[in-house]
Amino acid sequence: MFDKQVKEVNEDLARTGKAIIALGCSFVQGQGAVNDELYQDFKWRSPEIGRKLEIQVSPQEKIELLNKYPILEQKYGELDFTFMEYENAFVNKLAKKYFQGKYTPINFGLPGCGNRATIKELYFHPNINWESINEIIVIYCPSGVERFDFINDFTTDHYRWKAMWPSPEGLNDPERQSLWRGYAKTIWSERFGILEQLAHVQELLTWCKLKNAKLIITPGFAHRYNKNHFKKHLEIAVSRDINGNIVSHDNTRISRQAVDHLMDLFPWNNIFKPQGFETFIDLTLAQESIKTDEFFFTYVGIGSPGMWVTPCAHPSAKAHDVFAKLLFEKISEDQ
Repeated sequence: MFDKQVKEVNEDLARTGKAIIALGCSFVQGQGAVNDELYQDFKWRSPEIGRKLEIQVSPQEKIELLNKYPILEQKYGELDFTFMEYENAFVNKLAKKYFQGKYTPINFGLPGCGNRATIKELYFHPNINWESINEIIVIYCPSGVERFDFINDFTTDHYRWKAMWPSPEGLNDPERQSLWRGYAKTIWSERFGILEQLAHVQELLTWCKLKNAKLIITPGFAHRYNKNHFKKHLEIAVSRDINGNIVSHDNTRISRQAVDHLMDLFPWNNIFKPQGFETFIDLTLAQESIKTDEFFFTYVGIGSPGMWVTPCAHPSAKAHDVFAKLLFEKISEDQ
């Protein structure tokens, strides 16, 4: 969330007294979820995987689009669709369309970041009038377990986090590549990632308990958030040498009691599977009968046939709307 959005949030909270908060990565913020007609009417280019798409328009078409869609901005000579994406994100649709404005949407989605960052965003907006909120629903769409977030010390606005992955290949920055390589070789394991998620979600559960907030969890795209996967990696020890490098995934089994305790740390009962699908992207692919085990990055640069997955490999605006409708039905049933 950008600082300039806080004023709008507070004005709406004064009216509603209720909020729906969305946590996650770019899948939550709404990256790629521009108005559907823009994908039909224009061509888009993808600079590289993970980067936002750029619309291919003439200078005159750019002026016409700015006039037609006042929510658009122009930055460094290019059209910026960020706030249109916010408008089309599922939390906005859920609060404004399906709950007919009875809730205020608060979108803490962070493109490129992981779960540590998005959960901690709950603390970095003291200007939100939290005391005016009487009811809170949190929609948490966890991202990949491999992402680890560092605070960004040169900004106080939306981009306050920077993520690290255990995959240094392809990075051009030698210093950052060194950091990622160290992470991959001396820290990362699937067990590490799962333990981190257990720690992150404790922070979220504590916050929800303090605020008496309802929590709903649907992973954005990762299929790792299930009991079988967690148990498999929690019950086997990881052996490392003196330099921190993995020697082997040891056959030493962690005690059943210890594993059971760790497994109980995740709020499995809060998981919501829309239409029976494990993730938001699975739900999206299913809207045009694409196999849910198909890797969504297949559609980078082209989009899926029915443009449910955008050319930047994110759920489209219409996919966000479907997810919002199912969340509305889930929440209404539980109330």
